[in-house]
Amino acid sequence: MACANTRFHAVGQGCFYSGEIFCAPNSDPLRLVYDCGSETAGDALEREVDLFHQIIHDAKLDVLVLSHLDADHVNGLTLLLDNGMTARNVFLPYLTPVQRAIAAAGAGDEADPDYFELLADPVGFLEGRGVENIIFVSGREDEQERSSEQDILPFQPSDEGGNAPNLGDMEDDREGKSHFHQGEESKLPPPSGQLSQGKLPLGAPQSEGAEDSRPTQKATLHFKSDRRPFRLTRCWQGKFFHRDDMRLPVSGVSGALDFTIRSDDSTSVQRYKRFLADVHGRFGALDPARLVMAIRNEADRKDLRDCYHHIRGNHNDVSLVLWHGPIQAPALARLESGAHTRGWGWAVESAVCNGGTLLTGDLTCTNRVVENMRRHFGNLLTESAILHVPHHGSVPSWNDGLLLSTTPQVMSVICAGRYNSYRHPHPQVRNSLSHTNGGVRWFVSDERNAVAMRIETT
Repeated sequence: MACANTRFHAVGQGCFYSGEIFCAPNSDPLRLVYDCGSETAGDALEREVDLFHQIIHDAKLDVLVLSHLDADHVNGLTLLLDNGMTARNVFLPYLTPVQRAIAAAGAGDEADPDYFELLADPVGFLEGRGVENIIFVSGREDEQERSSEQDILPFQPSDEGGNAPNLGDMEDDREGKSHFHQGEESKLPPPSGQLSQGKLPLGAPQSEGAEDSRPTQKATLHFKSDRRPFRLTRCWQGKFFHRDDMRLPVSGVSGALDFTIRSDDSTSVQRYKRFLADVHGRFGALDPARLVMAIRNEADRKDLRDCYHHIRGNHNDVSLVLWHGPIQAPALARLESGAHTRGWGWAVESAVCNGGTLLTGDLTCTNRVVENMRRHFGNLLTESAILHVPHHGSVPSWNDGLLLSTTPQVMSVICAGRYNSYRHPHPQVRNSLSHTNGGVRWFVSDERNAVAMRIETT
């Protein structure tokens, strides 16, 4: 019997999800984390990371997934990984230096210097914390996107294999590898001469924060497509979904340095053009090296923040979605929460499901994205037990079609801080959850209440 104990930790306005997956009684579990961050004031994030360390006894983390690089989803990585623990495999989407500069522009003054080092050099940041494999996952939309069940044989449970994701199940992504090398050309050292502290290349020591004395090992870089499911362990599987609606317009504008607003430009493209024109006017360039310099330099970050008003709003079109669940269905899912919503009890059981959990980060669920997800996941989505409501329950990211793609027995979880300034979860989203698809059970994980799940095959 396969089972998983998972938890949306009580971190408030952010996301920190963890799980231990067991393929047999008394076996060593696979340990998984999806995002680790919060913008809620106080010690909620530190408390929950300490709790996680106590649960796993500082063992290695097998799988760490970073949905995207906004601070409220990743600013706890230093707490997570700088306490004698490291991660064997880190999955994340590749964001270009321009996209990472946008994330830096949206970060507040209170953001930790380690967060900006992550934005400046994600590979170096993770290598410095002992990560063994860094897997960049990307997906592309085509007119006839194939679902997982049309041409991919299902996995079978096995008595063989260890607690490590089988990367060989996933397709290689040569185009993603090319994008990475084009975007990270700034890692190359200058041909001659010395750089000032304000012009350090990627991987050089930064002026802010204490110098890290830990030995750095080179991680193995992988570039994978989201198209195929993969075995997380011998009894559990996963599948990613990723669409990057930012990269194409941003790369086009920054490459051509053409900031002219045209009548056929979408609202998003107009915002990016205004932002990038302002950044170019201040820095005189948009090349990767200069943008990384700006991310690392406090004065330059202030200039980036001053430009951010052009795109303030919803630009979370890059989140890496993860579905995971047992290879063998059916399964029983049980959810427990310290606070109940809609009058539902403190514990809820759902017997008709495949035991799957859909983790969505800050995904923007347009009609096109929801339709792509339906085709991409097939029955993995429609029979899932747990739905992570995107972007803390914000209106621009919500779509009733996502809920209609699941079983009425699905249990939905919203990660949001109490009394947050965004009004998350928005009343419109709460109303939709309460009435769409017959009304589903939904719960909020805030800074006081975690939401815990146990999923086991029957």
